[in-house]
Parts: sequence; structure tokens; C-alpha cells
Amino acid sequence: MTPVVITLVSDGTQCLLARQSSFPKGMYSALAGFCDIGESLEEAVRREVAEEVGLEVERLQYSASQHWPFPNGALMIACHATVRPGQTEIQVNLRELEAAAWFSRDEVATALRKDNPYYQQQNGAFPFWLPPKSAIAHQLIKEWVEKPTCSILPA
Repeated sequence: MTPVVITLVSDGTQCLLARQSSFPKGMYSALAGFCDIGESLEEAVRREVAEEVGLEVERLQYSASQHWPFPNGALMIACHATVRPGQTEIQVNLRELEAAAWFSRDEVATALRKDNPYYQQQNGAFPFWLPPKSAIAHQLIKEWVEKPTCSILPA
């Protein structure tokens, strides 16, 4: 089983969500990536965030873990991470991600309440939606919306 870090990045007022081209249309999630051999959880979080969106993690906090059977079985280790306010310019690594964007607490709370995200709008676009409740990414996002002042430790 390969360990994977999944990280919800925030600047304190917004959270960063991203999508891969393999995701269903309109779905955004937390950043994720495999841990390298010999790498600590903290090192993996910092490296993945820097590689995927060009941001430097200031602080991080462990949240939870989840076995994820796809594709070959992985242990997902979920963390919250913060970057410094004002240091939020995203540089999307298009080899790994299709898009990434900052979302407000209100936008994310609205997306969490959506019943049926799988519909196409009349203009052909798909609405912004989040991973299902069974995914640890959903838990991370929900925690961020519900507990905006949770303590996050220095990385």
C-alpha cells in the first residue's frame, strides 16, 4: 500500500481546490500526491503543494486517514495546510493538474450543500462541485468550512 498525502491549502480566508483532467466535469478537490521513499509526511505535503501550484506551505495539521482502493490501494493521509496571506499566486503545473483556483468559504459551503452536482448547465458548462461524502477530501473541505479557526502547526 502506497501512502498518499491529500492536502487542503488555505490562506485563512480562501481554500485552494484543483482538478485533474481525469476528474468528472466540474469537480474540484484537495491537492494530492504520493509520498516519495524516505520522505516524511510534512516533506511530502510541502513538495506536492510546491510542485502542483507553486506555493510554499507555512503551517500544516494532520486531519485523518482513509484507505483508498483505487487504482492499486493507497493510504490517504489528510492534512490542512496554510500559506501566508498575500502569498497566494498560483502557478498551476499543467502536467499534473488541469486547473486550480481559490474559493471563498461561502462558495465552498454552497457546493457542499448541492444535492445533484452531475448536471450540465444550458451554456454547456458544468457547475463547481466537490468530491462525494465518502471521500476524505470531502471531510477536509467540510472541516475547513465548519472550523475556520482550527489550530494549524508550523510545518
